Parts: sequence; structure tokens; C-alpha cells
Amino acid sequence: MKKTLIFLILAFTLLEASNFRDGMIYYRNGNFKEAKKSFELAISQDKALQANFFLGKMYLYGKGVQIDIKKAIEYLEKVSQNGNIRADCYLAEAYIQNDTNKEKAVSLLKSGLERGARECRKIAKLYNINTK
Repeated sequence: MKKTLIFLILAFTLLEASNFRDGMIYYRNGNFKEAKKSFELAISQDKALQANFFLGKMYLYGKGVQIDIKKAIEYLEKVSQNGNIRADCYLAEAYIQNDTNKEKAVSLLKSGLERGARECRKIAKLYNINTK
């Protein structure tokens, strides 16, 4: 059920937002500078919320941009607040890297794991965080 809902949301976004679609193509091909431009357009022109997720990851890991944890948090919080489980995982990592909200980071990782987000397991392991 959850996967179907996520698929439908993504499919709707892709149909409605060509900037987001273009951003995904650039992102998957490793052309992060063009992906950034497309995702920014997707947010401003198409109101494509999920573009925030990818921009957040780009700023978190420095893909096509300088690492900027505060920007990563800003973008990831937007989609996390709208129920994106994977965003919760990366937001937790951003909190850890920013050395803020450690309790919230652990809570996000635990919640993500309970809801099946594999990314949370990887991030918890990377930072030696006990999520049990």
C-alpha cells in the first residue's frame, strides 16, 4: 500500500513537472549541476515538493554543489514534514553532521527503520547509533 502510494505520487509529479523529470535524468546520469538547476525550477515553477529531497541530498553529500549542511537540512525538512521516510533518514544524518538535534536524529532513524527505510539502517551503522 505504501509503495503504491509513493509510486502514484512520484508518477503524478513526473507527469506534471517536466523540470523534475529532467532533474531526475540529470541526477541519474551524474550531471549534478544541471540536476540542481532543474530541481530548483521544479520547486519554483512546478511546486514539485520531491525536488527538495534530491537538492537536500546534493547539499548533504556535495554532489554538484559545495557541501552545505544547513541548506541540506532546509531542503530535507520540507519533504520530511510531508511524510517522505527516506528524507527522514538523510535529515537525521544532516543533524548528526551539523552536531545538532542528536536526539531528533536518533528518533528519525528509529522511525524510518520501523517504516522500512533501508537508508536509515545504513546511516545508523555509519555513525554507530544504536536504534534498538
